[in-house]
Amino acid sequence: MEQVKNYIVTCDTLALLPFFNTYGECWTIVIEKYEKYLVKKKPKDLLAESCNYYGVSLNGIIEAAKKILPRQRMLPVCIPVLDLCFFPTKSMEHLDCQWIAHSAIRHVVSKGKHSTIVLINHEKVVVEKHMSIIYNKMKSASHINDTYKRRINEGKEYHSFILYEKPSCYDCKRKS
Repeated sequence: MEQVKNYIVTCDTLALLPFFNTYGECWTIVIEKYEKYLVKKKPKDLLAESCNYYGVSLNGIIEAAKKILPRQRMLPVCIPVLDLCFFPTKSMEHLDCQWIAHSAIRHVVSKGKHSTIVLINHEKVVVEKHMSIIYNKMKSASHINDTYKRRINEGKEYHSFILYEKPSCYDCKRKS
C-alpha cells in the first residue's frame, strides 16, 4: 500500500478507514476501485479537505443534510459534483469512524452484532454495526444523493420561450 501525505476524494474512492500507527496517530486507509493508499491524516480531516477542494464545506454539507433528514444523527456526507455520498459508521467525532461510499457496496454480510461490507472491488470492511443499521445508513445516503441529483437537474432545466418579432416595414404590404 502506497503511503501519501495528501489525498483528495475522487469518484474512484470507495471507503475511508481509520488506521492507528505504532505511535497511536490516526491516519486513513483509502480504498479506491483499483488502489489502496495510506494517508497521514484522520478520515474526517481528509473528507473536510476534499469537500473544500470541491467548493463546499463539511459543516455546510452536514447542515444541508439536516434539512433533508431532520431527525437523523450521524448524517451522510455527499459531494454532489462527484455523485458520491459517504455514510459514517459512528459519530464523525470518533477517531475510529469509518466512511463508506453508499454506491461502493456490493452487499453486506451479517456476523451477529457486526457486519462485513463487501465493496464493488471485493474488498471487505468489518463494521461494528448490525446489518439492518448499515442498510438504513445506505438508504439515508441514497435519499440525500437522489435529492441533490433532482435539485441539480431542476436547476439545469432549460425553459425555452418563443419570441415573436414585429414584422418589419418590408414585410408589410400596404394597399394604396
